[in-house]
Amino acid sequence: MKKIIIYISIALLPFLFTGCNDYLDVTNEGQADDNFVMSTPNEAFKALSWAYAEYRTNAVHGGNYNWQDPLGSDAEYMSEYPTANNVIARVQPTATTINAGAGLYNSLNIALARAARIADLIAEKPEYKTEAAGGTPTAWTQVYGEAKTLWAYCAWELVRHFGDVPFGYENKIVDSYELTSRFVIIDKILEELKAVEGKMYVLGQGGITTERLSRTYVNALIGEIALHAGGWQTIRTDMQGLYGNVQFEEKGTNDGTCVYARRKDYLDYIRVAEQYLNAAVNTQKGTATLITTDTRAANNPFQKYFQDINSRRKSPETLFEIGTVAGIGNAEYGYSMGRPGSNSSVMAYLNTFAAIRIIPSFFYNGYEVGDKRRDPSMVVTGSNAATGQENLIPLGVGTRIGGGGPSTNKWDKNRGDVPLYPNAANRSSGINYVIMRMADAMLMLAEAKAISGSDNAGAIALVNQIRTRAFGNASKNITGLSGEALLNAVYNERKLELLGEGDIRWDMIRSGKFNERAIAVRQEMASMAAGLQANGYYTFPSGRTISNYVWTKYVQVGGSATAVVTQESTNENDPALYPGWRGIFNWGATAHTATSKNLAIKGLYNYIDPASAEATALKADGYTQVEWGRKVWNDANAKAMLNAAILDGVVGRENAAPRYFHAMPLTVIDQSKGTVTNGYGLPNK
Repeated sequence: MKKIIIYISIALLPFLFTGCNDYLDVTNEGQADDNFVMSTPNEAFKALSWAYAEYRTNAVHGGNYNWQDPLGSDAEYMSEYPTANNVIARVQPTATTINAGAGLYNSLNIALARAARIADLIAEKPEYKTEAAGGTPTAWTQVYGEAKTLWAYCAWELVRHFGDVPFGYENKIVDSYELTSRFVIIDKILEELKAVEGKMYVLGQGGITTERLSRTYVNALIGEIALHAGGWQTIRTDMQGLYGNVQFEEKGTNDGTCVYARRKDYLDYIRVAEQYLNAAVNTQKGTATLITTDTRAANNPFQKYFQDINSRRKSPETLFEIGTVAGIGNAEYGYSMGRPGSNSSVMAYLNTFAAIRIIPSFFYNGYEVGDKRRDPSMVVTGSNAATGQENLIPLGVGTRIGGGGPSTNKWDKNRGDVPLYPNAANRSSGINYVIMRMADAMLMLAEAKAISGSDNAGAIALVNQIRTRAFGNASKNITGLSGEALLNAVYNERKLELLGEGDIRWDMIRSGKFNERAIAVRQEMASMAAGLQANGYYTFPSGRTISNYVWTKYVQVGGSATAVVTQESTNENDPALYPGWRGIFNWGATAHTATSKNLAIKGLYNYIDPASAEATALKADGYTQVEWGRKVWNDANAKAMLNAAILDGVVGRENAAPRYFHAMPLTVIDQSKGTVTNGYGLPNK
């Protein structure tokens, strides 16, 4: 009988945790026995750092956009077409392959197994037992809590992305295994996290920074997991008894394989979420805080957070981020998630794929006038490494600056206090992977309060803290909401605050309104395309207008012959500075001979008739008429891409459950002796 070996030894640790100064320095691998590895809390952390590195290198880096979380919502999509990179984002499970997520699935299992083994070894140490019996966190209880938390975090990632999975087999030799209900796994995760959170340091205590797991983040993680457990989700209906005695309320139709459902006892989990998110936001926040002031001339506290991240600084608003190092190929953010760049040997560092694109209707209609989050979150220009100029990114099919239209603007290789790393390759920006920041935790707490109805005033106050920062004053604060209206306001605020960060899709799922929101944005895009075709423009309720054409011209900002990275500008009459937070850094390559490198754009938000005197004057002034919205309706490839990429998996399934899980790999299916299968229309071979 073939046995499946899942045991992962920590006896040999010749691994360097690249990006962390602490690593196990053992010249003779045979010396690295358990007693040596666990001799002190510092040595134990060095062993644990390997598991951190495994997650960073092969899970988050290996799958940062292949997870597809930020690539399929009612605000975000992927403009590469046709491609297999976004079929799960489109909720099209039948279009994927069984091993598409194998590397990610395996990496999560490897990391959690290593973390579990380290926790087991620490738990047997007399020093740990003595200190754990006390009521105060110590170095030993902290590193033990980190190990348990990393195990729990990876287990949660498996559940969130793959659904019901084999569980509890790590560090064992087993003959067979089977699926475990996600609710059993979640309950076990929550139990373990609750047991260790009080043994860990809050952020800033004991030298713990945002690049390590802390009590602050563990409280937020408990809240996040509980919020999902009590939310709407797609469950399997093809395996009788999988969920035991759990009772559900269902929404829509059961297609024989899955249904959209929520536990009937969901409020029990929502109360847990509220309790622990409150701890993360208030009583156990440590040094974590919402950034509300900015001494820079731009005075945009929201953008200040991303300026810190782009400058490779640990921000006080972060609860947990995965550390990377500039110049080393383990920073996917700047490549797959960043502002678009080109693929050029002149400045390879600027090769930015830019997988996350902003749905055009959201770009024009998503933010209210005066919201300081709009321009730091979205951008229509990118970096041309060959010329050193700022390029308009065409709408339609394409990646990098070749197409795709509006992109996320939160991670930009041009921005940061010292953006340039000479001769650095792409995927080496040193931009950390942000796992959670305070604004996210605050809005999840508001969500929990709104769902339970326990504290409507508290939920409103949390949302208003975010909105006051966004607008610079309290003029746009919400008042007097409750029930569904309040919950909708929370979800909308999360979309505005967390655009491009991988959260909106999960909000849509657990809200129970995934299909409704997907159908609405598809209709919004259809109306936009019809208006552009009929009239040459389309005006949104926001008052902003998209047109078939815009006019562009390269200019010298402020009379400077060098490139300029622009800041926020409220002067709509300055086409080179408005919208702001774009431009291009003066990279200074010898091939960059152009004297004018910043791009002025006219007609981005208002209609200019191509036959008008204004258009004639612009051409006389050196502007070029450039196709913009026309591609949406006149380009067959663009039409096909937009129709497919914007959640086409809801078409024909408007009343059925969204299918958003990834396939467990073939080895899991084959070696389970028939007890494990993929559901949700995913392949099994």
